[in-house]
Amino acid sequence: MPYDADGLGSLSLTLGIIVLLLWGGIWAMRRMRPGVGLGNARDCTILRSLALGPRERLLVVEVGARQLVIGIGSASVSLICELDEKLPTAVGDDRFGEAIRKAVGRWRGG
Repeated sequence: MPYDADGLGSLSLTLGIIVLLLWGGIWAMRRMRPGVGLGNARDCTILRSLALGPRERLLVVEVGARQLVIGIGSASVSLICELDEKLPTAVGDDRFGEAIRKAVGRWRGG
């Protein structure tokens, strides 16, 4: 049974429309995730970030009223400790380094 050019053209158009609809649906689902699009009402905020290597990073994250020190590696994310004293949100504060040294000292058992 031979194929006609009109049938092949309409099949291509239909497949194109389906691909566009799938792409649009995925885009809409990503935009409608819980917690996204609520303005400034964020539950989790990265306060500080310190690169330790090409794929290793140390973060201070604020979750609600708690501030956590988190280590991120190429294959894992680890909670190091919870800070007793809150860090100010201003960048460039020297207390960040001091707080990290205390956290690493507690993590190492010191």
